[in-house]
Amino acid sequence: MSAGPLVASGIGIFLLVVTAYILIGGTLTTTEVMVEAQSNLAAYQEARMRTAIAIQNTTLDGTTLYVEVKNTGSEPIVEIPSIDVYLQNENEPIYVPYGNWSTVSITPDGIHPGQLDPGETLNLSVTCREDANLTWVQVVTGNGVSGSAYIQAGE
Repeated sequence: MSAGPLVASGIGIFLLVVTAYILIGGTLTTTEVMVEAQSNLAAYQEARMRTAIAIQNTTLDGTTLYVEVKNTGSEPIVEIPSIDVYLQNENEPIYVPYGNWSTVSITPDGIHPGQLDPGETLNLSVTCREDANLTWVQVVTGNGVSGSAYIQAGE
């Protein structure tokens, strides 16, 4: 009896085992990635549910708009640069990304300086055109939570 069929059968069984190992490993890796994505999505949604902001005051002083945004939720807003500001100029919306508005102050800012912790108020300023007729402002955090208010002209 020849050893050829025996060697071919051994190689065939070895290839089946390697293929099964690769397929099972790929399936387990895919499952792990999906579970991790689901966990991250759940954590993101929980953080969003705990985030809340309210605009306490708006003042238009000449060409500068000051907006006081209070963190009324229980989640700190860590990334201040991810905050977007939207203005209403008569019937025209205006998008103001970070860099076109600036942080005046965060009060009180004793814990985690530079972050908007629960109970703290962010005072931000936006420079506007002199002929702008601003009527409304909306502030949106990085995770999509927003607050809006009508603009009060300064004295």
